[in-house]
Amino acid sequence: MYLSEIFDQLTQGELSSLFLGKTDETGIQISDYPKIVPHINLAVTELHKRFSLRVDEVSIQQYDQIQKYYLQSKFAQTNTDSSEPIKYIVDSQYAPFNGNVLRIEKVIDELGRELFINESDEYWSVHTPSFDCVQVPYPEKENQMLVTYRADVESKILIPGLDPKRAWVAIPTHLLEALLYYVASRVFSAVNTDGMNEGNTYLAKFEKSVLKAQELGLDVEDNTNNVKLDDNGWV
Repeated sequence: MYLSEIFDQLTQGELSSLFLGKTDETGIQISDYPKIVPHINLAVTELHKRFSLRVDEVSIQQYDQIQKYYLQSKFAQTNTDSSEPIKYIVDSQYAPFNGNVLRIEKVIDELGRELFINESDEYWSVHTPSFDCVQVPYPEKENQMLVTYRADVESKILIPGLDPKRAWVAIPTHLLEALLYYVASRVFSAVNTDGMNEGNTYLAKFEKSVLKAQELGLDVEDNTNNVKLDDNGWV
């Protein structure tokens, strides 16, 4: 949906007491963007954390001497600005890896088998010591692995030159309510001490709205086909 739609909802609803009733203009104005847009960016990221709104995958080349593989752009082969001696993330100029990882979801080995994750009693289990790291207990230079991860929104809303009628916000309509509550929570909490109570009320509404969407199964299923390993000649 477009940012202008979110602005309209906030103006008429959750933030009506803050952005209506001005002398000459009503609603969210350009001067208000720095007070609102950062909260919307955070709300979008928070919803991407809670729901599989964007799922991506990346191929990792293993090395005998490396057990921990970090999904960070400095390890991407296309990153010519990086001085890392070993770049084990196999990407391309057409699909460069940008490191927008929120959570590792799945790991596939070079034979196309899904590996156990964080299973202490499984010999070949990989581990995730941090949100963007895959630890391989027995790495082998002949092997690759395909890591599927929950990704953050591809680009944030930038204030300079912003046109709300053209700025696209990457969330589905059924999560609009949750986004509005999250934004209202942060805006009211930032106003003053008195706004903290109202901010907490909206935060509770946000959690309730998220829970309702989860109970209704309004999420994105991971239907990606594991073709990258095939493309690299490993299967």
